Amino acid sequence: MKSQGSQKARDIVVLSDLHLGEGRHPVLRRYSPTEDFFRDRSFSRFLDMLSKRYERDPKGMTLVLNGDTFDFLTVTAVPGEEEAAERGFKVSAAERKFGLNPTEDKSIYKLDIIHRGHYRFFVALARFVAAGFEVAFIRGNHDMELFFPKVRERLLYHLSACTGGPDIATARQRVRFHEWFYCEPGRVFIEHGNQYDATNSVRYPLNPVLSTRGFFSTEESDVIDYPLGSIFVRYYYNRVRRLDPYTPRLLTFDQYLYFIRRYNLFDIWRVYRDHYPHFIAALSPATPAGSSHSTEEDDARQEAAFTRAAQEETHGSLYRVLSSLKIVPASASKIAIMKEMGRPVLRRMLWMTVFAFGGLSAWLMLLQLIDKIPWVTANAVLTSFFLFLTMVGAFTAWLQLDRRLRRRSSSEAVDYRRAAEKVASAVGVPLVLMGHTHMVDFKRFDNGCMYANSGTWTAIDTSWARLLPDARRMTFLYVRGHDVELCRWNDESGRFEEAPLFYFDEELPPVAAGFLDPVGAREHSWLPSSVIAVAEAEEEEEEEKHDSAP
Repeated sequence: MKSQGSQKARDIVVLSDLHLGEGRHPVLRRYSPTEDFFRDRSFSRFLDMLSKRYERDPKGMTLVLNGDTFDFLTVTAVPGEEEAAERGFKVSAAERKFGLNPTEDKSIYKLDIIHRGHYRFFVALARFVAAGFEVAFIRGNHDMELFFPKVRERLLYHLSACTGGPDIATARQRVRFHEWFYCEPGRVFIEHGNQYDATNSVRYPLNPVLSTRGFFSTEESDVIDYPLGSIFVRYYYNRVRRLDPYTPRLLTFDQYLYFIRRYNLFDIWRVYRDHYPHFIAALSPATPAGSSHSTEEDDARQEAAFTRAAQEETHGSLYRVLSSLKIVPASASKIAIMKEMGRPVLRRMLWMTVFAFGGLSAWLMLLQLIDKIPWVTANAVLTSFFLFLTMVGAFTAWLQLDRRLRRRSSSEAVDYRRAAEKVASAVGVPLVLMGHTHMVDFKRFDNGCMYANSGTWTAIDTSWARLLPDARRMTFLYVRGHDVELCRWNDESGRFEEAPLFYFDEELPPVAAGFLDPVGAREHSWLPSSVIAVAEAEEEEEEEKHDSAP
């Protein structure tokens, strides 16, 4: 993007992690078990509201779809032999179980399936573009297939073919595709965020294809080099979802391991028992596993891409800088998958055995000691007392374990905050915006820079649902000037609202009293200008009412 210079910077609306999959089958009139996005009509109404708000100046706002807009990984539908032949590819036996391989032609078929199942979404986006608005796509780890030029062109074709949509030339002009990030110098930096997740980081983001096809030896064209998390989704988790579409939505391989650690062993055993055949199939030699390994040839190719980008693109020099900050991807070998999936279960079984053996031994020793006391009443009292202590101890241990697990779930947010702070310093922007985690977040750093996470529009199971339904769903980021607001779309009332977050004592700003008097605290840099503006407007409205009162 070009710098806005002295002109007023355009507003930016950021959505991420929509995860459009196969959607609703037009004949069966049912959703695919792997589908996550059920808000096509809500999204249409959301864009209608944006269109009305900026109808006088469509160029005053840009919509950024920040990764995982489409979920190619969960599309398992395959064409028949005749259709496959017409499209110019063959479907293997493994592909009929796990979905098509991520080649360019087969990814076009997957995009066609997504378009068929989410037609209302495409119509809404097409009309939005036709109304004069710009849309920017950033690749995530679930829509890496947008790397292929023909897939991008197919997306533009679908938009231009919609009723009320733009012509193809207009679509090419107003819809932009970004390889890694969206950046406005001195103002805002936006990226999906999977590069800071070891199981979903891509080693060569500018050219994410396999250098050697290996298990894809039957493919004659380039194949996307999936990270470990994508391998897990495609070859295992999709099968779990098809057996139980109501299973908790797990975003990363790490979250699956967290799921294993959190749930009791009986449930875990049931999952392994029910899905054992699919697990074995996912680890069979016929299943591809991606490379995620570096080679001298690939490293040289990436270095050449960085050099070319620095010469040809406005922000091309940032690719090399960001590459030094991202996490090195975890290996996608099947042995690594087996070890990582089995280690938490074995560890829990070991700890349970140790505690059970230790507790039983302690009780037997205590019973022997109590039995030596000659008084029956004393025996009964001591036995009851130690039984009470055992129950209290077990309950306390359970609470501590649950607290540790909850703390573990929040550590990911802390890691992303640290990564955002490094990015803000390296890029030189006050705003760093991400997605990927599906968890809304906001953090103001000591240097004044801010990090925000846009959350998701898909189903998410958090404690917030007990306080406010959909509090953490249909969320987005609203950038105006050098400030960002964390918002949610209230579809029932048709308006934007603030997405709720709790603050804790350690997160309080230096002058906490400013919360009581926002207007009087405008000199404090930690207070957003939007808060001051709202407070001043409310104060003026109250004064007008007071002056007009008889």
